Order: sequence, then C-alpha cells, then structure tokens
Amino acid sequence: MIELIPLKLQYCEEVADIAKENLPEAWSLSGIQDVLQYDDNIYYVAKQTDKGEIVGFAGIMLIVDEAELLNIAVRKDYQGQGIGQLLLKKVIEEGQARGAGRMLLEVRRSNIPAIKLYYKNLFSVLGERKNYYSNPTEDAIILEKKLNKTNNSI
Repeated sequence: MIELIPLKLQYCEEVADIAKENLPEAWSLSGIQDVLQYDDNIYYVAKQTDKGEIVGFAGIMLIVDEAELLNIAVRKDYQGQGIGQLLLKKVIEEGQARGAGRMLLEVRRSNIPAIKLYYKNLFSVLGERKNYYSNPTEDAIILEKKLNKTNNSI
C-alpha cells in the first residue's frame, strides 16, 4: 500500500536517491533539505507501507496565486503502478486548497510518460522554452492546468 505524507528531514536521503535515478538535473541532498525551510514549498513523498521505503515524491512552490510543479519522480522499479498519478493529484489538491488558480510546469520534450500523465490530468500546452534543460540540452514544454471548482477532478 502507498501512503502520501509530507516530506520530512528523515526522508531527504531517499528522495535524493530517487531524484538522482530519475532526473538528469537532480538536486543535491542539501538542496532537497533546503525546501523544508520555506512555507511556500509543499512536498509529499509516497511511502510503501509494507517495506517502509520512500518510492516517489512531488513538490510544488506557491507564488502568489499560482503553483509551480518543481519535481515529481518515482523509483524506476515502482513506475507504472499509478504512484505518479497519486502524487500529482495530491499536489494539485494542495495547490487548490492554498488558493492557487493554476499550476504550471516544465517538462522535457522527450519525457513522453510524464507528458501523457499531465495530459491525462488536463494540463494543456502554454508554450516552450528552447534549450531549457542541460545534460543533455533539450527544449522544455510549458504546461498549465487551471485550478478551479469546475476543473478540480482528476
């Protein structure tokens, strides 16, 4: 069973491992620990309750009335089990609960599984950023989801 819980200092090393495994631009352990210092950063981890291990995480940053999805990743051996969907749904709900009118994110153009997840959750293309990512250099697609009472189901 998967339980979604707020990120705590004790989970940061596992989150750093997941980030390193999945994200070419992965944060350092200290960078992940730093997000805990700011009230505008809201991070959740997916904990596999049988084993007690952290298998995924997602985080948003609130900026006035917007939420920006900063990171979402799931351990490779747990991908395809709906954990990314659970995490995305949770951070969308948190953004709405805290007054965000929309959620924004950037995604690598080549990250087809993530793009499919975002489209499934009613994100739409807002634009692109040329050469946004490094390691390797790649364009980003900017996606947006309106957050309101008529569009909050997933």
